[in-house]
Amino acid sequence: MLPGELEGGVNFDAVSASADNRMGCWTLQKKSRIKPVRVKSSSSYSRKKGPVEQFVWNIVRIPLLLLIVLVMVAIRDVTVVCREEFGMPAVLLDVGAAGHCLYREVLWAEDTRPGIKFVPV
Repeated sequence: MLPGELEGGVNFDAVSASADNRMGCWTLQKKSRIKPVRVKSSSSYSRKKGPVEQFVWNIVRIPLLLLIVLVMVAIRDVTVVCREEFGMPAVLLDVGAAGHCLYREVLWAEDTRPGIKFVPV
């Protein structure tokens, strides 16, 4: 046995020396006999999802994304319609104005507004 065979798990077939005093070890072996040590990932709590969990996640994901998009559209409409009521001077002077605008103008339409009781022709 040549020195270093046991540590690396590789049988050396030949050893050669170069002019700069370095030893080269040659082998015909393709792989080491020693299995490489697996490095644990930083998130040691991660696990693979089971088939049922993956199926449920695939079903729930699309409606959840649609709900998020609808909330984003609603927030955009609130900022367009109730811009004056949500400004800093209006919020400090009249707290109810922002809530009234949000409820009556954006979320809920009153019966007296056109097109609510019947569709205009």
